[in-house]
Amino acid sequence: MFLFDESYNTFHAFSIGHLLGILFFIILIVLMVIFRNKIGPRMDLIFRRKVAILMVLFEWIFYIWSLSRGGFQTSLLPFGVCAISMYVTAYTLWTKNEKAFRFIFPWAVAGALISLVVADQTYNFPHFRYIHYFGNHGLFLLGNLYLLIVLKLKFTYKDLLKSSLYLFIYAVIMYPINFLLDSNHLFLREIPAEVAPMYQFLGNLWVIGFVISIFMLFNLIYLPIYLIHRYKKIELKG
Repeated sequence: MFLFDESYNTFHAFSIGHLLGILFFIILIVLMVIFRNKIGPRMDLIFRRKVAILMVLFEWIFYIWSLSRGGFQTSLLPFGVCAISMYVTAYTLWTKNEKAFRFIFPWAVAGALISLVVADQTYNFPHFRYIHYFGNHGLFLLGNLYLLIVLKLKFTYKDLLKSSLYLFIYAVIMYPINFLLDSNHLFLREIPAEVAPMYQFLGNLWVIGFVISIFMLFNLIYLPIYLIHRYKKIELKG
C-alpha cells in the first residue's frame, strides 16, 4: 500500500515536501482569519469535532504502524509536549473548555511551530508518516488559533505564566524519567541536530538555555495577542 511504502523514506529538512507541508497550513490559517466571521454554529461544531477526531485517529494509526514495524518503543508514550498538546487540544475543541485552552495554548503553538520547522521525521508525501506528522502538528496549531481567533476564548499573560510554570515542573519530572525509559521526551536528553548549534556555547548547561528559549518563544507567541488587546483599548478610548 503506497501510504506505507518504505520507498518514500526520502524526506529532507527544508525540501520542497517540507516547505509545502508548512505552506498548506499557512494557507488554512489565513483563510480561517479571513472568513472568521462567516463561521456559523453548525459549521463550527462540524469543524471542531472533525479536527478532534482526525488528530486522535492519525495518532492511533501511527501507534499501530510503529508497533507493527518494531514492537513497543518508549518514544510512543504520550509524554512529549506535542502528544499532550494534541490530546488536550482535541478535548478542548470537542468541549470548548476555556481552562484547558488557557493551559495548552502556548504548549501547542510553540510545539507545533518548532516541530513544523525542525520536521524531525524521515518520510515524504504521500507516506502516512508524512501525513501524520504535518497533519497533527498543523491541526493542533490550527485548532488553538481557531479557539483564539474564531471562538474568541480568552488568553492572558497570567495564563502564559501559569502554563510556563506547569511546563517547567513537568520538565523537571520528565528529566530523570527520560533516563529511566531511555527516551528523549521534551528533547531534554538530546536536542534536534538542526538547532543544536544554537546551544553549543552553553556546554553541559544547554538544557537550561533550551528551557529559557522556550519561555522566550512563549512570550513571542503572546506578543500579537498583547498588541491586539492594546490596540482595542486605544481604539475604545479614542
